[in-house]
Order: sequence, then C-alpha cells, then structure tokens
Amino acid sequence: MNMDEVLNEALKLYKPTEEEEKNLSNLAEKIIHQAERYSSSYPSIRKITIEGSLAKKTWIKGKEEVDIFIHFNPEVSREEMEKQITELGFKTLDDLDGKPRLMYAEHPYVEGRINKVVVNIVACYNVSPPNWLSATDRTPYHTRYILDNMREEARDSVRLMKAFMTCCGVYGAEIKVRGFSGYLTELLILYYEDFNKAVEEISRWRPPIIIDIAKHYSSLDEVSKLFPNQPLIVVDPVDRYRNVASAVSEEKLCRLVLASRFFLKSPSIRFFKPKPRVFKRAYIKRIMKNRRIVGLSFRLSKWKPPDVLWGELRKSEEAVKNTLKRLGFQVYRTDSWTDEEKICLILCEINDDKLPYARLHQGPPAHHPNSLEFIEKWKNHPERLAGPWIEDSRLYVLRAEQITDVKKLLRREIQEGRVSIAKGLLEDVKKGKIVTSIEDLMKDGKLKAYVNEFIEARLPFI
Repeated sequence: MNMDEVLNEALKLYKPTEEEEKNLSNLAEKIIHQAERYSSSYPSIRKITIEGSLAKKTWIKGKEEVDIFIHFNPEVSREEMEKQITELGFKTLDDLDGKPRLMYAEHPYVEGRINKVVVNIVACYNVSPPNWLSATDRTPYHTRYILDNMREEARDSVRLMKAFMTCCGVYGAEIKVRGFSGYLTELLILYYEDFNKAVEEISRWRPPIIIDIAKHYSSLDEVSKLFPNQPLIVVDPVDRYRNVASAVSEEKLCRLVLASRFFLKSPSIRFFKPKPRVFKRAYIKRIMKNRRIVGLSFRLSKWKPPDVLWGELRKSEEAVKNTLKRLGFQVYRTDSWTDEEKICLILCEINDDKLPYARLHQGPPAHHPNSLEFIEKWKNHPERLAGPWIEDSRLYVLRAEQITDVKKLLRREIQEGRVSIAKGLLEDVKKGKIVTSIEDLMKDGKLKAYVNEFIEARLPFI
C-alpha cells in the first residue's frame, strides 16, 4: 500500500460516520439541557457550552468524549466555584445514569460515562484574555481559535494524527503519558496544513523545536528565553505566555520523531492498527534465563483520580530505583503500571537479584581527625572481613553483607522508611508483594500484556 491508500484505510477506522456524529451531538445537547435545569439554582453561572474535540469536530471513533463547560461569574471564589461544579455535575450525571465521580486537574471536575461515552463537566470563569483566573478559562478560546482557523478538510488530518500518536504511545498530556494533548495536535496540523506535511516535518525535528503560530514574538530567540530548557515549544495562540507543549517529555517527543521516520520509510496500516505482541511462556522463560527483574506489586485500598495516582506511582518508581542503586544494585531500567482501579506494579530490571558477599567501605583520609575513631569502630566490628588498610591516603575495610537477597533488602528498606514512597501509597506498598519471578506476574491476566511489553522493551512501531 502507498501512503494515500494507508491513510484512506486509517480514516475508515477512525473517522466517525454522520450518524455517529449526530448521536454524540444529541447526547451533548441532552446533557446541556439537564445541566441548564439545575443551573437556575446557581445565580453565579453565566452560560453552558460544549468544548473539546466534539465542538471542534476532531474526535476519533472509539474515543468518544463530551466536554461540558460551566462558565462562572469571575467574582465567585474558587472554593465556591468548586463546590457548585461538584453539586451540579453530580446531579446532572446522576439523572442520566452517568455514574459520576470527582476528578482533579488544576481544580476538581466531574467525570461520568453515558453509553460508553466519557462525559466531563468542567468549571471555568467567564473572562476575556488575558485575564485568566484558572487554567480552564482558556479552553473556550482554544475551541474558537480552531473553529475560526481550521479548514474543514484538515479535520481528517487531525484525526489521522491523533490515531497515529495513540498507536505509537505519545497521545495524551496526562502524567501517565506525558505526551501530546488534543489541542496541541490540532495546532500542529494547523501549522503544517495536513497530516502528510506534518509527518515529514516532525521526522526532521531536532530539539528544541519552536512554533509560534500566531507570531506573538518577533524572533525565536525571544521565545526560547521565555521557555528555557523545553524540548518542544508551541506558543499558545490565545495566551502568549503559555507553552502548549510543556507536558511533552523529551522521550515522547523523540518517539514521535522516530515513528514519523519509520512511517515515511515504509507506510503501513500497522502504524494505525498495531498488533499486541503476546509471548508464550516457553519463550519468556528462555529470554529471561539470564535476566533479573524485581517487582513491587500492591493493591489500592481506595480509588484515586488517575492523574493523582500516576503522579504518586511515578514518584514511588523513582524512589525504588534510587534505593536499589544505593543498596549496590545496577538498575538498567524501570517502569510502572496501574489499571487505575485496584492493581499497581513497579518493575525494575537489575544486574542481579543478589549482592556480592561483601562490599568496600570507605573511611576518612588517614590524616583526618576522625581516622582513629574509624579504626576503633571497625577493628573488632562483627561485619569486618578485612582491614582497616590505607589506599591512596584513605582508610578502607571490607564489610560483610548480612542480607544479600534483593527481596529481603527492599522489604527491609520499605518497612524501615528508607524508601521515599509517595505518602498516599505508602501503606498499600507496605502490604504489597515483592516478586522476582516474571512467571508469577504473568499469572495475573490484567498484568500479562504490560509485562510482555516490559520484557521486550521494543517501541510499538518497530
């Protein structure tokens, strides 16, 4: 298949039909009607609008989402606005059997599901640029900017780019992904005109990349000084002091560049419809024969909003990695995963699951005032195997390791509070399991696909 054939095939997968568009719009109107019924009880509400990909007609099939924005009088306090959006959101979604739950971004919003469609009821202040009072105040202006500037035919390019990014694992600005938001994707298509040109340009990106669509600044140097040390800078057309791409990690940026190069080299529908790789146990046993994994598996005692949970999980992953290094293990790579409901897992690939029988313990220089104290401490110490001796002016002893097994060491460090686990996860982690057997993890059906990915560690488009 050539590129045009691939893209036409991909559009069949991701472009909603007219009937699907109509059904989603009808659902949105139904939600607005219900919200307006309750809004009369809140004099501070100015208006209610549809925002996001539905309003901009850039949503993709299988990712149906309705974003309802409640615009508040700017004189209302943040605390009062949060209280009212929670009440109104729960009432509205309860009436529609939407199973509402409270979520958190910069401030709380209400999320629910109606007929498999994700519904977000979000508060913003009814203000004009640049008088923002909260992060969500910009969103209605983002919608208007895209509607005013995007050609009708470019919307299919946005859908293709969103699908392409999703399949190579870079779509989404949330902490879980640290990639490209929907608005950022729309701006890239607006800037490069269509999917083909965007992929060609992205394949040549070398950080830092600077894009100023609205030409807020007279030079790129001015932009780079305002947003230092950021791999991708896309100046928000509706707010010159905001980088739309601030959430994009360098790893996800490089992943998109590489995926674009591969796609241009060999266009294929697999870039839009990847097949998950699932290995047989015999293969896993063979490739893991000389590799060592340590995993921290635990269950959540209470539900948390995904962004909160992923933030805590990433912090805890870093803490486990640093602890293993401090203990003397070489850590090759780490990752974490959660089903966002109950199960969490932190995985580390290490050089060995046991430490050597002893380690070198360095003391002060021989001429240091504390040298005699060091010698007194270690000359009859039960962990001393050899020494103290002098090497290059410093004192050393060979110290026996009392515990060498990684499971026991990590368990001890966690129980004794020497691992900086996120406070919100600490008690759950203490009750969790430490595993070194991949086969044990593979027994859990929910973990199987993720563990497969971790074992192979291959980019999805290769």
